[in-house]
Amino acid sequence: MKVAIVSADTMIYRKQKDDTCSPIVRRVLDQVSFKTELVQPVPNDREVIRKILAKIADAQMADLILTIGGIGCREEDCVPEATKAVVDKEIPGIGESMRLFMTRTRKRAMLTRGTAGIRGKSLIVNLPGSPKIIKECLEYVLPEIVYATETQSVNMMMLRSRQTDEGDVYRTQRIFGGTGIPYSII
Repeated sequence: MKVAIVSADTMIYRKQKDDTCSPIVRRVLDQVSFKTELVQPVPNDREVIRKILAKIADAQMADLILTIGGIGCREEDCVPEATKAVVDKEIPGIGESMRLFMTRTRKRAMLTRGTAGIRGKSLIVNLPGSPKIIKECLEYVLPEIVYATETQSVNMMMLRSRQTDEGDVYRTQRIFGGTGIPYSII
């Protein structure tokens, strides 16, 4: 599985501090044989983050896009909003599960706002920006992330197969008993 890591931290982007979370994420992903295709630091800017997430997903550069940081309550934290702006289908349960998992030992975790969703063939997941917490959260949700990406891949294969078998256009007369005017399924 191809993975892109987008680290939302203006200080890291400006090279004013080291990225301590991306290497941790890569080590966890290496244990399950995921291939990290891209590690991209970006500033905490909603529009920049939205554009990079859309670009990675639309170019099919990664099956899984993991964002790091920017999910708290500070004014500059905008990753959940950028994610929601680009996904076709939101999967809030991933963020909710991480929050629930984290609050067992850290009450402040209830203030995080991370989410997840699907854009095209890519699953986008927001992770926290703390080195210790990111490892725990990723290990906790990774089995479900694997399942979600496998399910997404199967759905896309079924759609391609259906298009090949049926053609790209359904006829309204087959579906609605209509006049046969082309009706696109996509």
